[in-house]
Amino acid sequence: MIGENAYPRVAGVLYFFTVFDLTGNLIVSRVSGSGSFLDTAHSVAASETLYRVGILLGLVGNISTILLAIALYVTLKAVDGNLAMTALLFRLVEAVLGLVVIVLAFATLQIYLDASHGTALDAKQLAAFADLVSRTATAGTDVSVVCFSLGSATFFYLFLRSAYIPRVLAAWGLLGSLLATIAFAGSLLFPQSSDVLRGIGALPIGIAEPVVGLWLLLRGIQR
Repeated sequence: MIGENAYPRVAGVLYFFTVFDLTGNLIVSRVSGSGSFLDTAHSVAASETLYRVGILLGLVGNISTILLAIALYVTLKAVDGNLAMTALLFRLVEAVLGLVVIVLAFATLQIYLDASHGTALDAKQLAAFADLVSRTATAGTDVSVVCFSLGSATFFYLFLRSAYIPRVLAAWGLLGSLLATIAFAGSLLFPQSSDVLRGIGALPIGIAEPVVGLWLLLRGIQR
């Protein structure tokens, strides 16, 4: 059984598991390419196993999110149990939405395979279906990130209150999380600017998480 004092270090390790999501997205994007629907379908069919690996890395990332949220909850519940539980619930909703996006990714894969191998549906119908599934997955990802950032902001606020980690790191994580909330909510509101908004929102917290993770792994918390 893991001792309570070990949970901050477990959280530190799990913060680095966010790289699985990034790596998985890069693999899927690289395999998909930027050609037409049929070009993408043939590319995916030719590298089906690699494409599946990319999706499964996203699954690993989502499972890691659940474990990270539990570790952070145990670490911070003594500061404010209600807020820690609120943060945990936001992160669990994030993970559930992420798992739905994974299911949609496998649905998209099947559409590409059907288009590559030939089915009763023509390419235009399959392309329209793939586009619908992709847009749904993108919206699901944005909503998931909003839930992530709200949960993350709450956890970092508790770190700031507790002084378990340097306040500058806690403040960085808190502000980065709040920026991500605004940016990804803005992506849902202004889809035409979504790429710019996501980039702005993801960078600060994307840097803060591994830095805080490294601190927790090496130093733990100062009670």
